[in-house]
Amino acid sequence: MNDLSELRRIAGQLIMVRLFGTELDEDTAAFLRDNRIRGACLFRQNMLNAEQLTGFTGALREAMGEQALIALDQEGGAVVRSTWVPAPPSAMALGAANDPELAFEVGAAVARAVRGLGFNWNFAPVLDLNNNPHNPVIAERSFGADPETATRIALAWMAGSESEGVACCVKHFPGHGDTHVDSHRALPTVDKPLAELERFEFAPFRMAAGGAAPAPAMMTAHIVYPALDPDYPATMSHTILTGILREQWNYGGVVITDGMDMHAIAHRYGAGQAAVRALVAGADMVMAIGSRETQEETVAAIAAALASGELPLAQVEQKLERLAALAA
Repeated sequence: MNDLSELRRIAGQLIMVRLFGTELDEDTAAFLRDNRIRGACLFRQNMLNAEQLTGFTGALREAMGEQALIALDQEGGAVVRSTWVPAPPSAMALGAANDPELAFEVGAAVARAVRGLGFNWNFAPVLDLNNNPHNPVIAERSFGADPETATRIALAWMAGSESEGVACCVKHFPGHGDTHVDSHRALPTVDKPLAELERFEFAPFRMAAGGAAPAPAMMTAHIVYPALDPDYPATMSHTILTGILREQWNYGGVVITDGMDMHAIAHRYGAGQAAVRALVAGADMVMAIGSRETQEETVAAIAAALASGELPLAQVEQKLERLAALAA
């Protein structure tokens, strides 16, 4: 297959875009349709009130089709996008309560609220452990420092969301808890031996990847783990995304990157090539949430990788199957 327009339409299905403004203009709708983009993430600046937001998500679904993935970050505590629905407690508060039934009910309540606004994917709960008091970005977003307790409460929250028909996405694999740097601003390193990573950082994600009800999706961390891969951050590491997550842990859900516009990635690798590297490494979808120019660059780079064979079509078909299952 070498028809560029068709390759772009395949590439478009592998990215999630950020939109600007509070309504879907015709130019953006045409961009979504022409490239078959099926994923959009909305932020607080896209939201005015329930009526406006429901209209916006409805227009997105009309443009992207019934298999659209319309997402937001509605974690609770400090990280909420829609502020006029009931404010959920932070993960830290739920972890302190240590009540799985309460966590289930909170997850269900959050899902009911966002589903009513037109969302079907919530980038929550956070599975990072709160094991570094100097971490500038996790803190109250974590359910706790103990892997077993934090995971039990987080997965109860996730089960509540799933019971109301909203898919969750646990984050940030393989663990953003023990960092001193915010990956929105720079590239952190977690320089721990493998045994320690296995005991702490990995534990929540390994539990979420398996069991009777595995997480439907997992978001990657823009962090270097030298004990695993000294050359690439997890988002772009075949060793981590394929070798550990897919092959060792047999995870079958969707793997999506964190925002590729974040300084940890964009300022080091460039948006297009970083997206290709992430997909080759094992991600199913990349968050191209920068400008329209960045989104165009990302689609073009993925299409070129498909044309050259750098990104094999057989692998892409598996990615599309996982994304379709998530959207179903």
